[in-house]
Amino acid sequence: MSYCVNCGVELEETARKCVLCDTEVINPKKAAEDKKLPHFADEEYIPDGISKKFVAYVISMVMLIPSLVCILANALFFPDTFWSLYIFTTGLLAWVIFVFPFFSKKKKPYLMWAFDTVAVLIYGLFLFRMLGDEGNIYIKVFLPLAVILSAQMLIFMLWAIGKKRHIILKTLHVFVDFAVFSLFCGLILSAGLGIKIAGTIGIIIFVSCLCIIGFLAYCYKSKSMRRYLSKRFFT
Repeated sequence: MSYCVNCGVELEETARKCVLCDTEVINPKKAAEDKKLPHFADEEYIPDGISKKFVAYVISMVMLIPSLVCILANALFFPDTFWSLYIFTTGLLAWVIFVFPFFSKKKKPYLMWAFDTVAVLIYGLFLFRMLGDEGNIYIKVFLPLAVILSAQMLIFMLWAIGKKRHIILKTLHVFVDFAVFSLFCGLILSAGLGIKIAGTIGIIIFVSCLCIIGFLAYCYKSKSMRRYLSKRFFT
């Protein structure tokens, strides 16, 4: 049984305020119980946030299991080949690019960019060495394309991070990068591997992207078009 500290009226156990004088009921024991977190088995308990590290551990285990199964199958049934190494290294590269950032408490985009670039270059070197390439394709094709793509990503980050950019501008920037990369990809494949049609395909993709870039530029400059697209996409 409890009583109001102001007027002395008898209170119910669940009362939060006095029914007579409206004085707040302060029960130290009850306050301590309220502060306790509900048990995890309670269906109404919902955590405030998600642990990124735990999610990263779960994803890592999910990605590791197929690689281990492939390595075991390779060792037991196909001991003369090393095909499981391709799967393992590809999965490792995907883990480095997509999962590893979850272990970082603070976002470090430039450090991650440098780390991913090095990881891709090492992966390419390993892959082509496993395929028996003496360095011709890696140096003539893979390395320049990887450097161009990495440079484009760095330029995009310098342009976008910390600055408010319109979604149309960001999309336009992506198409510009894709157009330039397609052109260089066609020229490098044509010159490095002698695939003449690659240069033609690269030019076709480049011109197609220019048409899309022109349309996006018009959409960005035209306020009426931007309003129309906003209504269509966000309503």
